[in-house]
Amino acid sequence: MQDLNPHQDASRALHQLEAETDQLVLPLLRQLEDYLGLLRQEAPRQTLQAVFKLVSQDCPERYSSLGHGTRQTLQRRLKTLTQMSCCVLTVEHLLVLARKLKAEHQRIKQERRRKMLAALEHLNGGSGQDEPSGEGLILAIREPSPEDAALPLTPPRDPQGLEDWCLWLNRAMVRHLRTLSHQLDVELLNHRLIQAVLPVRLLDAVLAGDVEAMQAPANLLKMSVPMGNEENAPQVVTCVLLLRLQDMEFAHLPLRRSRQRLQQHQKNLHNLVTQSRQWRRRLVTEQAMADWNNDLQQIQSPRP
Repeated sequence: MQDLNPHQDASRALHQLEAETDQLVLPLLRQLEDYLGLLRQEAPRQTLQAVFKLVSQDCPERYSSLGHGTRQTLQRRLKTLTQMSCCVLTVEHLLVLARKLKAEHQRIKQERRRKMLAALEHLNGGSGQDEPSGEGLILAIREPSPEDAALPLTPPRDPQGLEDWCLWLNRAMVRHLRTLSHQLDVELLNHRLIQAVLPVRLLDAVLAGDVEAMQAPANLLKMSVPMGNEENAPQVVTCVLLLRLQDMEFAHLPLRRSRQRLQQHQKNLHNLVTQSRQWRRRLVTEQAMADWNNDLQQIQSPRP
């Protein structure tokens, strides 16, 4: 975008940024579909490879003792679950999941806001006085931002909306693979090939980087977990399946390159978002200054 005169209307700049965002939507969407197509092809292979590493390194004796028929039944079950899950790795399906994730995120934010307001009301009104004494804590809680609106089913044309749309779609990919991982872990536990199924919240915390895990092969999670609720409960190291996008991309060059192209589109989009925020801030500031001056002139003008 060409540099605009600082005195030009900020709304003109915002319209221009929206036009540039509109041109970015189609190539970004095509690249996203290309990435998902590669992921649908590659995820089943890497999933079975991760399960093979798990059973061959952590429990080879137990796996061999299952018997030929049981082993084949297990492998068929693992393949079926994986193929069913990967078949719906599409933009349409992920959007449904992304909308649910964002709605849940907003519900948690609203609940936290409600609890904070309740705590502030307690601090301000705990003395039972009708009027504030001046000693209480007075704070204002911001209203929900426009980004808190429901995720649209089609890519938005404004920079911030499109970036938010891509963010939640990526989170849906991560959650989809986490759900598949948990389902496969349950099957492995039923055959006593793993010691425990880790809670999904713990899996989410690991994926978010909030919990550190031990070193393990790709798409596997190894952790030391307590065997009980007691403070000094003994720890046991357990290894489970946890499919990760970055692990799959590292192992598959076409998928990694597709992610890089997608990230380039998202980088271009982020630049538009940054410019959009600056111009919107300027637009709001100029409007506030104009309103202030108008109000000041009205109160200073002599009344007839």
